[in-house]
Order: sequence, then C-alpha cells, then structure tokens
Amino acid sequence: MSTPDEHSPWRDVSGSPPSAAETGYTGPPPQAYPAPDWRPPTVRPSPPPRRLPAQDAQAIDAAESRARGLSYGVGIGALVVMVIALCAVCGRVLF
Repeated sequence: MSTPDEHSPWRDVSGSPPSAAETGYTGPPPQAYPAPDWRPPTVRPSPPPRRLPAQDAQAIDAAESRARGLSYGVGIGALVVMVIALCAVCGRVLF
C-alpha cells in the first residue's frame, strides 16, 4: 500500500495545522470601514406618468367585429378548399 502525499484527501491531519509562513496564506485583507457620513448615491425620482388619451369603446368594438367577420370568412373559404381537395383525392382513389 502506498503512502498518501500531502495533497491527498486521505492524509493524516491529526497533527497541528500548518503556520501562515508554511502555507503562504496570511488571512483576509483588513477591512476599511466607510466614513461615518457616507451615504449611497441617490437618484432623482422620475416625474409621474402622463394621462393617456381616451379610448372610443364603440369604434374598438366595431373594428373587432369587422376583423372577426373577416377571420371567419377566410376560415370558411379555407375549409371549402380543403373539402373540395379531399373529395377530389378520395374520388380518384375510389373510382
């Protein structure tokens, strides 16, 4: 059985810890405290938001209704084209 080297996790650590001169680690750097009157920088508050223009609810509802009608029309048109194409393909297969 070989002996573990000094970096092995299985080494014997029962002795005294190494000194700072042996490891080269002198500890964390000293902490410099801020001045007693120091404050974090402050930011000027932004101005309040401006008022939005009023909305015309009836005009919005009318536009949505027209858009819904157009969407239904396009969907029905696509459905008709798909049914015709399906009938054409099935008709070729059956006859």
